[in-house]
Amino acid sequence: MVNSANIPVIDISNPSPDTAQEVLSAASTHGFLFIRNDGSTIPQDDITQMFNLSRTFFTQPTASKSTHSIHTPAAGGKNRGWVTMQGEALDPDAQKTGDPKEAFNIAPPFPTLQPLPPVLQSSSALISRFQTRCHAFCNTILTLLASALSISDADGGSTWFARRHDQARGPSGTIFRMLYYPATQRGGDDESVRAGAHSDYGSVTLLFRLPGQPGLEILRPDGMWAGVPVNPAPDALGAPPILVNIGDLLSFWTGGMLKSTVHRVAFSGGEERYSMAYFCHPLDDAELETVPSKVVAERGDAAELERQRQRLGLREGGGKGMTAKEHLDRRLKVTYGLED
Repeated sequence: MVNSANIPVIDISNPSPDTAQEVLSAASTHGFLFIRNDGSTIPQDDITQMFNLSRTFFTQPTASKSTHSIHTPAAGGKNRGWVTMQGEALDPDAQKTGDPKEAFNIAPPFPTLQPLPPVLQSSSALISRFQTRCHAFCNTILTLLASALSISDADGGSTWFARRHDQARGPSGTIFRMLYYPATQRGGDDESVRAGAHSDYGSVTLLFRLPGQPGLEILRPDGMWAGVPVNPAPDALGAPPILVNIGDLLSFWTGGMLKSTVHRVAFSGGEERYSMAYFCHPLDDAELETVPSKVVAERGDAAELERQRQRLGLREGGGKGMTAKEHLDRRLKVTYGLED
């Protein structure tokens, strides 16, 4: 049984400099933070409808889902479409087989939504609206972080991160994933790892889970796993807050100051579970450079930065000229076992 992670819940409905510092503190200490859902930025009804849509898709026959497999042209491009059971390995060094889960990856609706199977295409307006709201939410987080890092106006100020994620300016690796963990024969109290230990590849991730379906665990500095509750204070918060975590690129951009924390999905009982994740990535051509911030210069973490260099596949002092797309391509190659 793992201990529960002590991740703060932050209200950003009326952002202020103090709010920005709260976000920065959580991002640099835990790499994870709960954001109270005010019900307007991402309405709870939209979240519920998206979970219903996910359930409808994953209960389709395999033959129906496979028409838009991630490895077929019908999926509309790289890293898009249906990922079959055990079709990816997030921790290939430790896994003999792929993760026992399914996924469906959907790229941003720019300029149009990718080709979808009929059961999803009929809800294309909902999917597009949900992704747009998720991206706006991520931009708010990115703006608060840039503000707290005191980036000068001459260098872009509070828009430093947001400009590098402006989807109107070009393509990015941003992906929305519907995730399904099918029921298994495994029961009892023994945990089963359903998504291997990994750090996220991009900048910011939004995670949506259903009440009564925990399973996310984060790796603590002492090497122990800690569980992340779906709703840390249900009586006080009402709707479950949105869980946000920092990805590799924010850690790299900030010299290891922000933590891209390793995490996994593991649970006992063998029952099925659903979740959704919005993986916010920079524009493909965004360079992995250090943020021009005195705060980063003073509080950078050399050891954490070196761990990030290793995850990005960089040698000491490497990274000059590497773009967000080049980094993502490296990570996806390992995840899906792709050859050059």
